[in-house]
Amino acid sequence: MNSISTAAVLRSQERPTLRIRSWLSRGLWLALLIIGPIFPAHRELFIASPVLAAAEAKIKITILASTDARGERVGFLHGEYSIDDGKNWTGFCYEENAGSSATRSVSFKVGAAGSKALVRVRVAYRGGVAGDVDFRGEAIRWTDTWSKWEEPPSKIAITTIITPSGGAR
Repeated sequence: MNSISTAAVLRSQERPTLRIRSWLSRGLWLALLIIGPIFPAHRELFIASPVLAAAEAKIKITILASTDARGERVGFLHGEYSIDDGKNWTGFCYEENAGSSATRSVSFKVGAAGSKALVRVRVAYRGGVAGDVDFRGEAIRWTDTWSKWEEPPSKIAITTIITPSGGAR
């Protein structure tokens, strides 16, 4: 009879341990859910553009905007290029609500040697707990930096146009 009562005692001692482990794992998950939003979101705005190009050559530009913030999306993604040092601009991307990531490309013929081809891109991330923010997570200033294509929320890439032999004119 002692062996039966000992077994019952062992079982009663084991059950609290199992419950503690169960509550511990539940508590860990709860803590991760609470702490998760504390970690900063990763937002990216990237322009892939050649640094140099031969005069009158065709170049390809790719832009990428993405976010991993919960509920946030690429709300606006605008891209324009200029082949005359920024005097005139041609739009190639005016996206709205593009999801958590958007990639767009454009190819165009550059100008004469000695000039510069410019690409400017701006992005507004929307729908997350932070509101309308730029790639640094700061509030969009719609009538200031947004409308003037300033950084942030904009970035610019410059391609210098050279003679086909390799030197600038």
